[in-house]
Amino acid sequence: MVQYRTGKSDNYGIEVVDLERFRARLNRYNFSPYLPHQVSYFCFIYIETGQGSHQINGVDYPYQDGCVIFINQGQAHAFDANDQPQGKLVNITPNFFSEVAANFRNSYFVPFHLSLAHQPVVQLPELLNQSCQTLLRESSVAITHAKDDPVVVQLLFSALLTKLAAHRREHSLNINDTQRHRFNGFLNLVEQQFSHNREAKDYANQLHMSFKALNQLCKHCCGQTSKQLIDFRLNLEITRKLSMSGGTIQSIAFELGFDDTTNFVRYFKRHHGVTPTVYRENYQQLALSNIDSNHLTSTPINSP
Repeated sequence: MVQYRTGKSDNYGIEVVDLERFRARLNRYNFSPYLPHQVSYFCFIYIETGQGSHQINGVDYPYQDGCVIFINQGQAHAFDANDQPQGKLVNITPNFFSEVAANFRNSYFVPFHLSLAHQPVVQLPELLNQSCQTLLRESSVAITHAKDDPVVVQLLFSALLTKLAAHRREHSLNINDTQRHRFNGFLNLVEQQFSHNREAKDYANQLHMSFKALNQLCKHCCGQTSKQLIDFRLNLEITRKLSMSGGTIQSIAFELGFDDTTNFVRYFKRHHGVTPTVYRENYQQLALSNIDSNHLTSTPINSP
C-alpha cells in the first residue's frame, strides 16, 4: 500500500500536485502509477484536458476534459499509460480531517462519506469546472506562500470539496434509494452517538438490521466496514480535542466514553502509531513552527 509521505503541505492537510510535475518525478517513486497501487489516503484527480481511462479496483472508468476522478482510502488505482492529461492530483492527507475538525464547527463526516457512495468519475458542468480550476489554483498559491495561514488553505479546499461532493451525489452507483437511505441513517447515528457508542452491533440493532447486513451495506456504499467508519469519526474528535488547548488526556478519554486512560492511549496508538501525548506535542511544535515561519516571512529585511 502506498503511504502518504509527509511534507510541508501536510501542515495544511492537502497536497496539490500538477500532473505534469507528477509524471516528471516518476523516478522518485517506489511504485509505478501505471500499475494498480493501493493508497492509504483519499485523493482525487482533476482532468483539465485529456481523454483516456483510469482503473479503480480493476474497473476501467473513461474520462475526458473537465472530469474529476475520486479514489477512496484503501482502493487500488492505475493511470492510463496511453494518455498524459493536464490537471491536478490532490491528496487529502490524514491531517486534513482533524485540522478541519479543529478549526471549523461543522463536521464533514456525513456529507463526505455519503459522497463516497457515488460514481468515481464525474463530468463537471462548465460553471463548476471553472470554480474547480479557480479554487485549485488559489489553494496551490496559498500552500506555496508559507506566510498564509493554514486555515485559509483549508477554507478554500473545503469550499471545493463541498461543491464536488454535492455534484457527485447526483451520480449514483448501483445503489437504490433504500440502501442510500439506510447508509445515510447509519452515518447520522454515528455522528450523534460516536462519543459514547463504538459498537457496530448496537447501530445495527437501532437500524433494525443484522450486523452482517450493516457491514455489507457500508462496504457496498463506501468500501469500508461499519466499525471503520465509527473509528474514523471518533478519531476525528480525538485529534480535534488534542489539537485544542486545554483538556487533559484523562478528561478527553472520559468525555469520549473510555473507562480508563490506559485503554484510551492503547486505542489511539493503534490508529495513529503514537500516544495522545506525543501527538499533542507534535501538533504544538508544528503550530509554533508555523508561527515562526509567518514571522520570518512577514518581517522586512532592512537594506544595508
